Amino acid sequence: MGDTLRVGEELGLGQSLQGGAYTLTLQDDGNLVLAEPGGNVVWSTLTHNQGVERATLQDDGNFVLYKGEGSAWSTETNGKDADRLVVQADRNVVLYGKDGSALWATDTKTDNPLQAPEPEPVAEAPAAEEVPPPPAAPAAQTYTVEPGDTLWAIAERFYGDGNRYQEIANASGIDNPDAINPGQVLTIP
Repeated sequence: MGDTLRVGEELGLGQSLQGGAYTLTLQDDGNLVLAEPGGNVVWSTLTHNQGVERATLQDDGNFVLYKGEGSAWSTETNGKDADRLVVQADRNVVLYGKDGSALWATDTKTDNPLQAPEPEPVAEAPAAEEVPPPPAAPAAQTYTVEPGDTLWAIAERFYGDGNRYQEIANASGIDNPDAINPGQVLTIP
């Protein structure tokens, strides 16, 4: 929520501008209200229940509250070179010209403005629980076949399970697990 409405921009029902502690809201009932914290109304257009749908800062310099087919209220600044409508921290709402001069104001300035409320602290999302990476697959080893070795015996030696001999045969490119020779280098996955 900003404090400024520029030429061509508008407020819809329920939308607001905020400057310091003060809020200018186009209420759902169509009334444009400047309020202090706690809802104390400082100024309004008295356009409640008149069918107001939006508030627009027009290109012609006029700030207008529109209902169905016409206007319900305006600053009567058409033909002026308006630039922006600002809700100031001093509680005044001012329509400024492109040269910086005030074209219109609510005349609600106070010498003792309220402090803007502290922004609500944003709750930090809980940190994602760190999941350890999966254990790396053991690096493949090699084994040189010795006289009298069988794939069954080698699988028992490395895995503790002779039934896993086919894994060694597959990794070593052996088509016939019964045909290994001394000196042959096997891959133990």
